[in-house]
Amino acid sequence: MIRHVIVFNAEAPYAEVLAMAEQARTVLGAIEGVTEVRFGVAVAESARYRYFFDIGFVDEATIDYYMNHPAHVAFATQVFRPMAPDRITTDYRVEV
Repeated sequence: MIRHVIVFNAEAPYAEVLAMAEQARTVLGAIEGVTEVRFGVAVAESARYRYFFDIGFVDEATIDYYMNHPAHVAFATQVFRPMAPDRITTDYRVEV
């Protein structure tokens, strides 16, 4: 199991970020090898990053497949990155 984790800040009102997250769940969740798409909001308003995506992949091979998948490329380029220029993305292998 791989977790594709993105922490980010958005240059949009919360309602727009939430709508984008719902779109991500639909678009990215349909990509083969993606097991789930979760979105969250930091509990502390002073947190360095306000939002996160936690996307599950079945295995490491899914990372490259996902990153190059046309649905991901279009969503990331046209929707997510313009809204969230301040972000950190890391893939984690679940060990325990």
